[in-house]
Amino acid sequence: MKIDKRRLYHLDWYLIINGLAIFAIGIFNLISATSSFYSGSYNFIMKQFIAFGIGLVLIVVIIQYDYKVIAEHSKWFYAAGLFFIVLVLGIGMAAGGAKRWINIFGISIQPSEFMKPILVLFLANMLYQRKRENIPLGLRDIGLPMLYIIIPFILIVKQPDLGTGIIVVLVSLSILWLVGLKKSTYAVLMSFGAIIPFVAWSYLLKPYQKMRVLSFINIDADPSGFGYHAKQAMIAVGSGKLIGKGYMSGTQHKLQFIPEHHTDFIFTVIGEEWGFIGSIILFLLFVSFIYRCLKIAQEAHDELGSIIAFGLASIIYLQFTINVMMAIHLAPVVGIPLPFISYGGSSLVSILASVGLLLNISMRRYMF
Repeated sequence: MKIDKRRLYHLDWYLIINGLAIFAIGIFNLISATSSFYSGSYNFIMKQFIAFGIGLVLIVVIIQYDYKVIAEHSKWFYAAGLFFIVLVLGIGMAAGGAKRWINIFGISIQPSEFMKPILVLFLANMLYQRKRENIPLGLRDIGLPMLYIIIPFILIVKQPDLGTGIIVVLVSLSILWLVGLKKSTYAVLMSFGAIIPFVAWSYLLKPYQKMRVLSFINIDADPSGFGYHAKQAMIAVGSGKLIGKGYMSGTQHKLQFIPEHHTDFIFTVIGEEWGFIGSIILFLLFVSFIYRCLKIAQEAHDELGSIIAFGLASIIYLQFTINVMMAIHLAPVVGIPLPFISYGGSSLVSILASVGLLLNISMRRYMF
């Protein structure tokens, strides 16, 4: 397990420093978000730093191996990911009406978080030859990839975790788009896309998920029930105005008006305490990070690296966009963490593993 030291000179410090800046904001924000909890902030911060340390070790391991070698083993990662997701359905821990975590040696792990980068690797390894040959994918070509996408999607939605399921599907579709599709394939996929909301409403969505959709359409229909989350989130973000109430001075989350304000709704703490200007700074940091990911995809040595980097950039872009839109009531409430910011070890380790793959692709862009 040796690495050519010359490649270390090609480490993407732009990506590393940008990611550290977002993580640092996340830690300071998490201190404030959890300060009103009975147990205090200490345990949350320590667990977040432990996850960060595990992620750093994972990055070091990932950059040791050529990403082509890692991609060649992606079928085993995919099988392991599916195994643990199935295990969650059987012996997983239930919390908040969902069964998404499994306890391994006293550590709670959410396997569906790891399925996102694993599926990117798996699909990239399956399709990069088609992109190299510049042959658009027909209906027969996408049959098998769609099967590999739908299986984890169904298992994740059954937990239930609709937010992660949606991310898995959207990221996979973005990869198919990058590889290239025939016009007939676009037509069929769009036709399916048009009827899927009706099928999901009739057979897939649970009653509470339907109520969240209805509350999104009319937030005042049930402001103290299913619309409570969205209503309180809007109040918190709006109350921050231009410059915010100040660090540790947010009242909406300290008085516990916003459920899950340290995880999926953590953006409301930033909006309330740092206002519009603080939110814009966070936006710019994310835009810069995603731009760098796309730059790595553009400059990758080959199509395999390009597809992997693009898929990982899609994960971060979609999670960031949907999470913020959810907090300001531009999207229905679903469980999607804000990358680097939300509290949660599995999400953070998964994102750092993605960073490791991006660094891997970037430092090998000059290979011949």
